[in-house]
Amino acid sequence: MESRNVRTRIAVFFAAALVLLISQLVWAGENNSIVQGVVKDSSGKPVAGAFVKLKNDSRRLEFMVISQAQGRYTAADLPAGQYTVQGVGNGFQSAWSAPIDAAPGKPAKLDVSLTTKQGAMLAHAWPFKDPEASLASLPKELPEGDGKKLVAARCTACHGADQFMPYHMDRDLWEHTVAGMRANMRAANVRDLTDDEAKLVVDYLAANFKPSGPADANDRLPRTLLEGKALKYRAVQYSLTDLYAEPHDVAVDPKGIGWVSERAGRIGHLDPNTLEFSETPIPPGPARPDSQRLGNPQIDAKGMMWIPDGPNGRWLSYDTSSGEFTIYQWPKGAHGGAGGNTVALHPNGTVWQTGANGARMLNPATKEWKFFETPSSLAAGDPTGAYGMAVAGDGKVWFAENLANRMAKIDPVTGKVEELKIPFDGNAYPRRMNTDAHGNLWVGLWNGGRLMKIDYETDHMTLYVPPTPTPGTYSVSVDKKNNLIWVSEQQADKIARFNPATGEWVEFPLPDSQSDPRRIEVDQHNPNRVWWTGNLASRMGYIEVLGAN
Repeated sequence: MESRNVRTRIAVFFAAALVLLISQLVWAGENNSIVQGVVKDSSGKPVAGAFVKLKNDSRRLEFMVISQAQGRYTAADLPAGQYTVQGVGNGFQSAWSAPIDAAPGKPAKLDVSLTTKQGAMLAHAWPFKDPEASLASLPKELPEGDGKKLVAARCTACHGADQFMPYHMDRDLWEHTVAGMRANMRAANVRDLTDDEAKLVVDYLAANFKPSGPADANDRLPRTLLEGKALKYRAVQYSLTDLYAEPHDVAVDPKGIGWVSERAGRIGHLDPNTLEFSETPIPPGPARPDSQRLGNPQIDAKGMMWIPDGPNGRWLSYDTSSGEFTIYQWPKGAHGGAGGNTVALHPNGTVWQTGANGARMLNPATKEWKFFETPSSLAAGDPTGAYGMAVAGDGKVWFAENLANRMAKIDPVTGKVEELKIPFDGNAYPRRMNTDAHGNLWVGLWNGGRLMKIDYETDHMTLYVPPTPTPGTYSVSVDKKNNLIWVSEQQADKIARFNPATGEWVEFPLPDSQSDPRRIEVDQHNPNRVWWTGNLASRMGYIEVLGAN
């Protein structure tokens, strides 16, 4: 009887696996359409190294490929449907084409001509914000206008006016921003604005800090043609339905599916095989729907995702296979809230996160919590910040003190916290980090525009300069099979690859400007695919290096 039960379970398992395989093959069959053609300049000559963008509006998908020799381009593995196409390159662009039908079995053909000059290059900066180098020259006083007194009295109660004066946003985005600030006020037990006051604040901000001109999705694409290894890649991008979902961070599960934690209180995933996006709401908690703010997710080798849920005072684990949540309540009286910045998973099974000038740790097996603060914040009460985090090759946990231009490392055995100065003259602002195949750490110095390596055995720090100036090196992920270092260039809308063995850099532009590429993650089972997410742009996607590149 026992052996019969075993055989039955095996048969059921293989039947389920066969159904899954067939469904994947069906979807794959639907994603085998092709659009191809030639990119030409205004005189009709072929252009190699140009960008070709293809939009499928009904699927909310955008693709980008690069034209090759004789100006030929091929966009393969597309879902069947209607596409509009645009070419961009060498400082010129085409108009968007009329819709073209792409269907399996027969490539659709469309040539594009680069006849219109691109607009001015958009300076590298945080989305909708003035460049960092220009902030010192901003006016110190709020401009005159109805609402000035209210903004000065209420909006600067928690932060200075310099936090919002560099931004230039449309009215909808200012309304969303003010709604978020009101949620923060309620969470902090600060008197909320009335609806009439909120409208006056939005009126003032929208009138005095509006966009300088119409948005142009191509205004950060290079004005020179791509060459060499940068020719061999494609980009796939999905735009979320909710423009204010805020998919801040991305993680990849063992099946190669990209997951995002939406600050709006949902988790979502994009399947690269089907190119379908799905969302799951988190379990209800005490926080209001407009006060949700999920943190950075991490997924372990078994497909378990960990997510901080600060407003609801808990951490969540989510089984990406079964869809089940487990809740870990934040301990009462603990220093700082359950929210924070970055999660790191230790090989010993503990879960770590940065927050409140230090780190916190959960042992899921025992449900024990531990807290670690930087010595300088304990001694002087100065905010040091706590941003990116990673586990080094010796098991010590490192994190970035973004407000103090330092790195900190924790010995999980002794609980000792050490601080080390970053060898950069100025405000480096370290953000996200990762470890390479040897256990050394790599850190994005966002304001410093550098990539930094830390030898975990000696603590020696080495800085590397990307080809693009002021790129906003935000987060790092490592292809551990080939020991290639990937870094998001958030202010330049690029993802870059660095080979520490040769010193070679290759930069891969994203399709649209102000995509806000924050965290990136390499799919370790398919290291040619690098996922990214754009918080303010409400997008996610991946770039894919083609061939041996």
